[in-house]
Amino acid sequence: MQALARHNYLNGEYTVLDYGCGKGDDVRELEAHGIDVIGYDPVHRSEVKLTKKDIVNLGFVLNVIEERIERTETLKKAFSYSKKLLIASVMIASENHIQKFKPYKDGIITHRNTFQKYYSQGEIRYYIEETLKQPAIALGQGIFIVFKNKIEEQQFLSERQHIKRDWQQKTQRQLVLKPQKIKKDFIEKNFELLTDYWQTTLELGRIPANREFEFSEQIRRIYGSHAKAHQALLSHFGETVFKESQDKRKEDLLVYFALGMFGKRKPQSKMPESLKRDIKAFFPSYKQALEEARNLLFSVGNPQIINEACQTAYQALNVGEMEEGHHFIFHQKYLGELPAELRVYISCATQLYGDIDEFQLIKAHIRSGKVSLLRYNDWDKKEPLLVERVKIKLRDLDIDFFDYTGKFEPMPLLGKSRFMF
Repeated sequence: MQALARHNYLNGEYTVLDYGCGKGDDVRELEAHGIDVIGYDPVHRSEVKLTKKDIVNLGFVLNVIEERIERTETLKKAFSYSKKLLIASVMIASENHIQKFKPYKDGIITHRNTFQKYYSQGEIRYYIEETLKQPAIALGQGIFIVFKNKIEEQQFLSERQHIKRDWQQKTQRQLVLKPQKIKKDFIEKNFELLTDYWQTTLELGRIPANREFEFSEQIRRIYGSHAKAHQALLSHFGETVFKESQDKRKEDLLVYFALGMFGKRKPQSKMPESLKRDIKAFFPSYKQALEEARNLLFSVGNPQIINEACQTAYQALNVGEMEEGHHFIFHQKYLGELPAELRVYISCATQLYGDIDEFQLIKAHIRSGKVSLLRYNDWDKKEPLLVERVKIKLRDLDIDFFDYTGKFEPMPLLGKSRFMF
């Protein structure tokens, strides 16, 4: 549910079916926030009439079903009730953890004498994809989303690589360096409208279409067209920031297409209108976009290229920890500022794991084809404590999880200032 909220699927625009809801705690919480939701459970809410909803949540259900055939039928049935997407989550555990329990069928018997089927990240992805014959997208540890609507899937994946950057700060910095072209009183009179339009332009890296800017009609009333407004604002704010936004947006798109190839997703003939506009603005053709993305993806298999990209990033950011030929460690908030090759390298790894918002540091292993994610407790402290490490092995398409809580002594991060401006 947190993953759905993080991606804005619990904003009230989507209906929800919680399939296997138990006693319905999540259902009551969603209802309290005005969301159209029903909950079904074969034990506690078997009387509920099942109907199709935009989103179906299958939360920690598959891992408690003893029979594999029943497990598969449950997954298929849950997916059949979704109009747009299914989100499924299971318990993840290492072999060392599983060996502590008594084996039973393809799972174990817990200390509470209940059945539990633990998965690895790769195993549950494969199981979902084989069962539903659809690609499963990782959102986190043991959490995967499967789209029925392929255009919505493309929109989701494209937005995931669209980095939100602080264009406002860069615009203000540029204004200091150049004289203003638009009369001050005119700017003040239309300040909110013009700055909003300029920020939207920088986010897109191109002139917005009418539907992409909420107050498009007001812009056209003042300037006659978006193109004329763009030229006026370009003259006022300067071309430097806009050129940078174009380069960054094209890079976002190349990363998106490269990751599609890494995930072996077929090129789509149908795509969101915004993506069509992006391709037209930044590439001679869709074919050319895929060709550039393919070259970018293949380049990340070369350790020398990754080493050079790490050096470039370290020198440009002037933060982090760089060990020549071995690793580069940086704060995850700088991910969008990395060279494209390093972004793809990191993103291929995180595509196997899912969202990384909860992790502070990312470690790119230069020669071993690995990426580590590091999560600290109380990051604002001078010496935060390491509580979780995730090592993603790109060459094996596998993930190791390390928990530094409980009997382990959490390791403090010394010299935290190295990783922040």
